[in-house]
Amino acid sequence: MFDIAMKNLSTRKVRTALCIFAVTAGVFLIGVTLVMNNWMYSMMTEELAKYMGKLYVQQGGSSYPPFDSSLSQMVADAILNRGDLDLNIGNSTDLIFVRTQRGMMPFMPAQQMVIGVPAGKEPALFGTISASRGVNHFEPNEQGNVAILGSEFAKDLTISIGGETSINGQMVQVVGRLEKSSMDSINISAIIPLEAAQRIFSKQGQVSSILLTPNDFHNTSAIAASLREDYPSLSVVTQDDMLKEAEAVMQMPIFYMSSMGITGLIVAMLIIMSTMFMAISERTREFGTLRAIGAQRYVIIGTVMIEALIMALIGVPPAIGLVAIMSRMMETSLPTTAQLLQIISAAVFAAGIGGAYPALRAARVEPLEALRYE
Repeated sequence: MFDIAMKNLSTRKVRTALCIFAVTAGVFLIGVTLVMNNWMYSMMTEELAKYMGKLYVQQGGSSYPPFDSSLSQMVADAILNRGDLDLNIGNSTDLIFVRTQRGMMPFMPAQQMVIGVPAGKEPALFGTISASRGVNHFEPNEQGNVAILGSEFAKDLTISIGGETSINGQMVQVVGRLEKSSMDSINISAIIPLEAAQRIFSKQGQVSSILLTPNDFHNTSAIAASLREDYPSLSVVTQDDMLKEAEAVMQMPIFYMSSMGITGLIVAMLIIMSTMFMAISERTREFGTLRAIGAQRYVIIGTVMIEALIMALIGVPPAIGLVAIMSRMMETSLPTTAQLLQIISAAVFAAGIGGAYPALRAARVEPLEALRYE
């Protein structure tokens, strides 16, 4: 059976190559689904890890980042000065978030944004990320139009330190560029002094959210409960809340990406089925001859199924190679061994379903009728 299958595949080279290409494309879509899911999950977990024990206070109903949130500066100051919260003021601050470039798709995160933070409170926002050029902090009491750029925000800019870039139509001097970090929200941001952000985006007297860092992260839940009681109209978001929200938000992109993978699997099955049907129609006489000399039906079925399986398996390695390239481009982890087994299983499944019906049709060929076939 194997020899017959290999001979047929080598005889019809163009059709075999086209089928293998279709399988590669379909399996690649499945692999891309896994890579995208890995990428989104790693982004979520790395980002949330930076907010362990921290709280965000923002307008009720807002998501994170809180682009649609607006709080009074007076409310923010009152929360930051509450003595009963036992806060380290140096690690707590009010912030402004403004999205300046949306993601490529509605469910994807922003590609660029601006974050306003009071001078001296930069560590509360991004910790100890070093500057690749210039500085990673503002001068004390800085209120002017200056900016520290995240690595991704600055990637396509040729501006040197001391040069200027435009933010919302106003020129801002670049004083630093940050090293690439695991905080994607910082990498894609231009960070400017809070008062400058309020002025540039016409948000005087307003902030987007308040970042609070308790001295003891074990008190996070108690502090959150106290704030919710005192400010029932505001949303107090803990790391657990962010995780739940992120998981809810990810359901749609995961469904979308899974649909792409299923589509790729269906395409691969249909291409295999179409190819095998065409091959069978051309080989009616061959199958009739095999049946006439005593070949059992399972031999015919096995031969056709082996052809489908070989084409599917040949299409897997180039698909995995393309998936690996995609993973490198996205700077995310390669598919795990379990995921690679899923990709191979998908190819085998496509071959099994795509080849099954043509194989059964081939096995039903009557010897006498097939020998008359021209």
